[in-house]
Parts: sequence; structure tokens; C-alpha cells
Amino acid sequence: MEENRRKDLKKAGKGFTIDSILSAGSSAGGNVAKESITSMVGDILVDSASSLVPVVSGAVQGYKRARFERNIVVFTEELYAKINEVNMNMEEKTDKQKEKIDQLFAYIMDYVIDEQQEEKIAYMVNGFVNVTHHEQISDDFILTYYDVLKELRMVDIGVLKLMYSSRYVLDHENRESYQDVMERHGLNYEQYEAVRRNLHRIGVLTTRTDLNIYSDLEEISKKFKELYSYLEKLTNPKHKRSLPKLKEPKLKSKDNFEVSKFGRDFVTFFLDLD
Repeated sequence: MEENRRKDLKKAGKGFTIDSILSAGSSAGGNVAKESITSMVGDILVDSASSLVPVVSGAVQGYKRARFERNIVVFTEELYAKINEVNMNMEEKTDKQKEKIDQLFAYIMDYVIDEQQEEKIAYMVNGFVNVTHHEQISDDFILTYYDVLKELRMVDIGVLKLMYSSRYVLDHENRESYQDVMERHGLNYEQYEAVRRNLHRIGVLTTRTDLNIYSDLEEISKKFKELYSYLEKLTNPKHKRSLPKLKEPKLKSKDNFEVSKFGRDFVTFFLDLD
């Protein structure tokens, strides 16, 4: 069902292009330009994909239509704020690359339409702007990244931003603490840890255990060999006086969370923290 919807949205996307949006945005100034883009995107999505966009179905409640319209407005405002950057990126693209970006744009609009937390739409626009930076980008890449973003709530994003900033952002003065994040989202520490475990499950966080499990297994194997040698000498009267001193294995694994490689790429693609 979801795959069929995306195929039809791809067809719907042929009704508008990034060039047409850029043209609408540059043909007028300020609020008029934003209204032009909003009207164009909204009308084409409704007209071209009426059987697929949930908000246009007669059986769907009115609040979904309201969400659809609100999300389009928010998306337009966020996109318009970065229209010059998108325009510069698109000027360097070939016709074939533009066609691919138009296709990916239709996919991204699918996520925008369904999003329940409109604050996340700014991140979706950041992702699209990064799409226009790339010379080549695959459907699978986009769908994977946007599927992960779809699964995250704003509280998840807040904790992920904190985890990333604490390690990779140099502005220590203005950096939030985990207490700030907990207070903003109304979390206690147990809930904060639950969010981090969820981020770990999704794959944007990792632990030292994940990173060092192989070396720890080697260390354990080494200590087992030493123990076996020790026991062998212990049962042999000739070697009792030369028994080596056994040492505890030095394991690196800890359950401290940190941002994974995928998480770092995800943050760079969507959250614009650097």
C-alpha cells in the first residue's frame, strides 16, 4: 500500500517541478511569493494525487485536511527561507539531475503531508536542501533517512541533538545540558534514559559495547587460554612453583551512549547543527 502510494506520488510530482517552485518564489516578493508557492504545491497535490493523499478522501475526518493545509504552509515558509540556496544548487544541475530531484521532492512531500508534529517539517526542508547539494542520490538513501525521521518524535530529536552537540559542537557556552532537555520536554531521568534506549534501537546512538564487542571477545578468549594454562600447571606438581599470576580481563565495553556513524550522518543531513 505504502509503495503504491509512493509510486502515485511520483506520478503526481510530474505535475510540478522544483524549477516551477523557484520561479513562483522569485516572481514576487515576501508574503506574495510564499502564498504563490503554497497555493501551487497544495493545488497540484490535491488535483494530481487526490486518491492517495489522505486529507482529500471524503471518508477522512476534517482534522486531517486541516493538518495537510497547515503542513503545506509550514513547509512553504521553511522552503522559502532557503529558496536562494536551493536556487543556487539547482543552477548547477543537469536536466537529468533535476528530474531526479523532482522525483525525490515528491517523495519528501509524502512525509510532509503525513507529519503530525509540524516542528519536524523544518528538518524535512533541511534534508531537501541537502538533496539539492548532491550530484547523485538514491531513492533508498532518501527513504531510509526520512523513514527514521518519521519515527522520531521531537523529544527524540532533542536528546539526539544534545548527544551530538556534547561531542561534536565546539560552542560549549551555549550548549544545552541534559537537565535543560529534560525540563523542556517534561522528562524525568528514567524517561530520558528510555528515549536514549529508543535512539539506540533505531541506530542513531551506539554504545561502547557495540563498538568494542569484538576486541572484548578477543580479550576474554585470551584470558580463557591463560586460565586453562594455569589450571594445567596447577595439576602438574612440577609446575606448581612457577604458576603465573592471573589478571582480570580489561574490557573496554561500557553501556555509555554516544552518537553512531549513522547518527552523525543523520544529524548532518537534517538538523543543521554545525
